[in-house]
Amino acid sequence: MNFNWKHNLYSLLRRFPFVRSIWALLFILGISLTIAIHSTPTVANPAQLETKPSLTIPASILLGGEWKFASGHLQPDNAYLPTFNDRNWKSIQVPGNWFLQGQDLSGVVWYRRHFQIDRSLKGKVIQLVFDGVDYTGDVWLNGHYLGFHEGYFQPFRFVVSEQLKYETENILVVKVNSPVEEPEKVWSLHKRIIKGVLNHHDTRPGGAWSVRGQEQNTGGIWAPVSLQISDRVAITQQQVTPKLDGRLQNGIAHVDLTIINHTAKPQAVKLSLQLQPINFQDTIDTPIIQEQILKPGTNQIAVDLPKPDPHLWWTWEHGKPDLYRVNTQILVKNKLLDRSSTTFGFRTIRRNPQSQSWELNGRRMFLRGTNYIASQWLSEMTREKYSIDLKLMQQANINSIRVHAHIEAEEFYHLCDEMGLLVWQDFPLQWGYSDTSEFVVEATQQANDMVTMLYNHPSIFAWSIHNEPPWDATWMKDKYPDYNPKQNRYLDETIYNSLRSRDSTRHLHLASTTQEHPWYGWYSGKWQDYGKPTKEPLITEFGAQALPNLSSLERIFTAAELFPNTPAKLEKWKYHNFQPHETFNIAKVPIGKTTQELIDNTQQYQAQLTQFAAESYRRQRYQPVSAIFQFMFVEDWPSINWGIVDYWRQTKPGYEMLKRAYQPILPSIFLTKQQWKVGDSIPVELWLINDLWKSMPNAVLTYTLKRVNQIIEQDSIAIAIIPDSGKQIKKLNLPNLASGNYQLLVRVTDSQEKILGENSVKFDVTKL
Repeated sequence: MNFNWKHNLYSLLRRFPFVRSIWALLFILGISLTIAIHSTPTVANPAQLETKPSLTIPASILLGGEWKFASGHLQPDNAYLPTFNDRNWKSIQVPGNWFLQGQDLSGVVWYRRHFQIDRSLKGKVIQLVFDGVDYTGDVWLNGHYLGFHEGYFQPFRFVVSEQLKYETENILVVKVNSPVEEPEKVWSLHKRIIKGVLNHHDTRPGGAWSVRGQEQNTGGIWAPVSLQISDRVAITQQQVTPKLDGRLQNGIAHVDLTIINHTAKPQAVKLSLQLQPINFQDTIDTPIIQEQILKPGTNQIAVDLPKPDPHLWWTWEHGKPDLYRVNTQILVKNKLLDRSSTTFGFRTIRRNPQSQSWELNGRRMFLRGTNYIASQWLSEMTREKYSIDLKLMQQANINSIRVHAHIEAEEFYHLCDEMGLLVWQDFPLQWGYSDTSEFVVEATQQANDMVTMLYNHPSIFAWSIHNEPPWDATWMKDKYPDYNPKQNRYLDETIYNSLRSRDSTRHLHLASTTQEHPWYGWYSGKWQDYGKPTKEPLITEFGAQALPNLSSLERIFTAAELFPNTPAKLEKWKYHNFQPHETFNIAKVPIGKTTQELIDNTQQYQAQLTQFAAESYRRQRYQPVSAIFQFMFVEDWPSINWGIVDYWRQTKPGYEMLKRAYQPILPSIFLTKQQWKVGDSIPVELWLINDLWKSMPNAVLTYTLKRVNQIIEQDSIAIAIIPDSGKQIKKLNLPNLASGNYQLLVRVTDSQEKILGENSVKFDVTKL
């Protein structure tokens, strides 16, 4: 049975509005067209299972490397034909975004790949799998139209056993379309392309509000293409839901399998499922064998794998992120038909509805987070590059990451699983979108695709549907003449209701709203406003811009452009995301006389704001704040924006200040301002924050006030540090200080005089 019906159905839905309207009603009602089969598993006798089946099937054949390409709407439009001559086409590497390969394109780009396949594979089930195409793709194989796909992040597949040639050359053709949306009419308030920050944001080329904001397009076949090979049947999905009893002492890995029987007859098979530890030592469980009849077409099969005393998945600061693998095989008389494996972790995570606090495996934890966009062009990111970023985050004491209004490459989520970092996952909706019924259907489908694709990752703890939607972002009335305060409300609620039934194991967030994004000292107010009490338990954005170091700035601008002292230079800086009004008029950062002075001034401001805001929110832990996410960790292209790490992964002073403010054990200093006058009585509050779940009964907090190298005041206070706590330790009043530059240092040590945390602030006292 050919599985291409699904993609042909998608083609109808996306091309014909009346079909989509009918499908929307069916989709919202939750009607399923699959066959559900449940059987009682039995534990295998090891003698029943041959450990090395007699037939080894190749897992995959990669179709990467050099492809041919041409851009534009070709005349005649016949590049999909096998007889088409592509000899004069240019070469391009797959996987890869075209912009990274020197091709500044948008719209339609044709790809062609010539390949051969071994004749021994004839008669097998062969699926053509695309791991990521930005944004849409029409696909042909040897002149046969396979179907259409929309969405930049989802894998999609076609069964191609019958279309392949086993004796001669095969020709695979993909018509990729990553268009520029019509300015004003569509882009940017009524967008129809679901790419989030990859086609509209302050941090992308041109910025959010310039007519050039869609330049340097992210299109292309950016992820691997492969042929997946099996015999008669194919496992297309393995979803694992970890279940734990109240004491976390007994677990069940509930496995939902989707298996396609590609023959016209029922197949009697054996399913073998086995739990295996990945990153820790433990005994490997005996496989569970289940006899199964697979009907022609789609089969949904549920199997429970019990696990007494399971190792739990923890974040890096609270334990080890222990992971398991579920290995699944389908056999007939010990002949292997297909196999698949997936990784998961036993853990529970919830948001307490009363306190709004987060609980990992039943333990309350405070989230010290950051926002993250690794790159505008996802093929740029490798496992090694992601690892560099995530290690920098761990070193900065970050325990959670908000993937900001887009979806990263799969390797990112695997590394977060392995490194014990929590992930708040946004769906790629950024600001305004179309409200047509066709778009609602498309967005709801893609949101479900996101959950399906990422479901097994224990690091993901929350889904968030929309970042600053029009129904929340009243600031849009000053940007758009046709602003509607109800826009996208129905869209977001439709997606929310669909995902609520799709995944009950994670927190579901309707929108990251402007109330969660205070932006003091940048878009309004001043940085000291972060010292005021907040009513928001969730702060998902705070920060300020800062220039990168001079060596990085010199890679963005010519020597003549390094100081924005003419309108032309300033326009180029703005194209690279610099915001002069916010920098000079709201933040009141001095421009200085040289490039280095401007760099120093912006970096000092970002560092000061970051530390002050983060510490203020941590002092309000659970009163009511339970999670904070600094904005932004890295810069996702050569630019001047909110990153505390630049595009070339050079850290700014703001990185060190966030690292200090995010110490799990933090001696926090509350000083309302940095400039004082002689005769002022300067109030200071000293706090001790402990995000860890352990006590330190014989700790000592020591503070030292210095003027230059002279100690003005010093004292030590014996304290008992309570687990998961925060409290004020001492109020200081510093009267009659002479003019000068001061530094207040605080250190907390344990009973063995080991440093648990340290902090400092600088302030000036001047004459009247």
